[in-house]
Amino acid sequence: MPTTPTNARETAASRDTMTDLLGFFYPIHYRIGMELERRMCQGRLSRQQAAIIWLIESEVGPHGWIRRKLIEQTLSDWFETRNSHVSQLLHELSSPPLSLIEQKTNPESGREKVVALTEHGCRYFNTMIEAGLAYFSVLLPHLSEHELRAGIKFLGRAFGPPSLTSRDI
Repeated sequence: MPTTPTNARETAASRDTMTDLLGFFYPIHYRIGMELERRMCQGRLSRQQAAIIWLIESEVGPHGWIRRKLIEQTLSDWFETRNSHVSQLLHELSSPPLSLIEQKTNPESGREKVVALTEHGCRYFNTMIEAGLAYFSVLLPHLSEHELRAGIKFLGRAFGPPSLTSRDI
């Protein structure tokens, strides 16, 4: 008769299991993640610019505004970057020929800026999604819907729900 674990230590994964999981880091990050990122940038954006577009859309959705300070904090966590570099990236994203974002003074605080995608930025984000989906269709055709859903369930339990929901593009 199975017993119910009394504490987290009894349910913790073994060192061997965690080592197996760790063995996926470099293949996922460098072989898959970097290639996915390259394809989603589509030769038009830098990695940091694409991350800003993704952050805006995934945090607030279409036509939502995000605090510039959150963009600065998140990018400094993800990349070795300074606020002055983030300012340059935001300027490039808001200026022609890209014109993917707009910035304005936060109506709740005159000392703070907020950022949102333009209509063109929303359309570009959708092309990023399409490029990512196309890559996954080439990378993962050997996996069934059930296997992919099991992987999504695992990742959701480990890291929280996906930042994107099903969408019509």
